[in-house]
Amino acid sequence: MKELLVILAQLESLLASGEAIALATVVHVDGSAYRRPGARMLIDSNGNWWGGISGGCLEGDLLKKAQLAMHQQAIKRITYDTREDDPFQLGIGLGCQGLIEIVIDPIRTNIERTFTLVKSIVESGKPQFIQTVWNDTEFSIQALEDAFPGWNEASQTFTEYLPARTRIWVVGNQFDACSLIELCLTLAWEVHWVGNTNKMRKDVQQRVRACYDWDQVHGLQPSDCLVLMTHDFDRDVSFMNQYIADQSFQYIGILGPSKRFDRLKKQLQHNLVSDISTPVGLDIGAEGPDEIAIAVVAEILAHQNKRDGQRLKFRSTTIH
Repeated sequence: MKELLVILAQLESLLASGEAIALATVVHVDGSAYRRPGARMLIDSNGNWWGGISGGCLEGDLLKKAQLAMHQQAIKRITYDTREDDPFQLGIGLGCQGLIEIVIDPIRTNIERTFTLVKSIVESGKPQFIQTVWNDTEFSIQALEDAFPGWNEASQTFTEYLPARTRIWVVGNQFDACSLIELCLTLAWEVHWVGNTNKMRKDVQQRVRACYDWDQVHGLQPSDCLVLMTHDFDRDVSFMNQYIADQSFQYIGILGPSKRFDRLKKQLQHNLVSDISTPVGLDIGAEGPDEIAIAVVAEILAHQNKRDGQRLKFRSTTIH
């Protein structure tokens, strides 16, 4: 999501300037590849680019092809095949062994329509499918409530799933809350901060979406993630009774040992609907606020992606 936000911000500037641009989109991958379908790379006429379609191995060659597409004002369909050790094939010796199909679109009206739709979906905070068609006679792009992601070669149609931007509520204003917030901001998550606003770090306050005092929280949604790290038992009890009990959320994590949570549950006035992760975070032996933040974010990602957090070397099926 962070890369997409960077591309959208740069696109807004470039579209206003009138400069020639091209937008490359990965539409199909077969085998191993660093990026998946939906990855994008924005290129301007000066050779600058944002985003990427590989781990850095293919961007240089794609840049040349994008400049040609801009010059000709023609959509290009590019295939990189690194599955075989062919000395005449770009990609020889690369770490990944897969086929990557990319569409380079330099047509300004197409890019404008893509920008408008994608930005509106991101700002809505809701996940949606996007279906884009590049054929010889027309370009179309639309949002769909339900669809099957993939690339249809015959109709030149690409359907992708665009997940919602992660919204996280960090509850507590101790220094470890700041470590978690910093990491979430690095990932371009939408951060809401709850605590004593008078004690919150001012520089961090300016970078989150919103700050709330303990009893003034509003706008919680079922798709939100919540992490309680108040270091205050009574405060956790009060917050859970007021905002969490009888409510369903995507993820809830609470700092502290299991015995503390057992005591906490006895103080609740209503039932818990959501599953609670406590102690919060994956078991990576984290020490200190920064490592704990990594463990918490890793657990949220594993939960969102329906993974168990094991080491990839032990995964018996493909990564994606």
